[in-house]
Amino acid sequence: MPDFDMTTTTVDILRHAECEGGSIFRGSTDVPLSDEGWARLRRVTEPLDGWDAIVTSPMRRCREFATELSTARDVPLTVDERFREMHFGDWEGVLISDVWAGQPEAARAWYVDPENHTPPNAEPLTSTRGRVAEGWAELVAVNRGGHVLLVAHGGVIRNLVSHVLDLPLVATNRFGMPYGCRARIEITHDGESAMPRLMGYNLDQA
Repeated sequence: MPDFDMTTTTVDILRHAECEGGSIFRGSTDVPLSDEGWARLRRVTEPLDGWDAIVTSPMRRCREFATELSTARDVPLTVDERFREMHFGDWEGVLISDVWAGQPEAARAWYVDPENHTPPNAEPLTSTRGRVAEGWAELVAVNRGGHVLLVAHGGVIRNLVSHVLDLPLVATNRFGMPYGCRARIEITHDGESAMPRLMGYNLDQA
């Protein structure tokens, strides 16, 4: 008789909030949250609970808040390198407005078709998608049947949502995810198979 346990894993995915440094292509530039960012994340997570585990990107803007939350809630924390933001190459640390002013065709091409128009010397979207998908598969397997909080980046979250919905890479930049917002994905397990469902997106949007 087939295994039919219908176990459900719930994953809340929280984007970090405002950072120091302004509106730049932050990517692998490891800057901390601003005071406003700390306040926003504390405010949106204050009424939430029930997590069995917290997983975070290693970048400061995610990891430092995840560490505070883990300590305050007595929830185990895992830092996973695969959930770091993509590296933007020559655009790293540059004001977004400056890139659009100086390289409008390249910037427009990236936003419209990120799979085929990688920023100069940046990590290809296929690489980002691959490591995010690998990290996601392990997160779900390790925490099967549990409730997990993943603290990550806008680009990672867009990649992850398009991945679990089986959407093409070109769809990645078509999801907005404001600072401090959440998505929720539930995974129903049936033996060796798993069916993810997007249960909410842009939750807590101010």
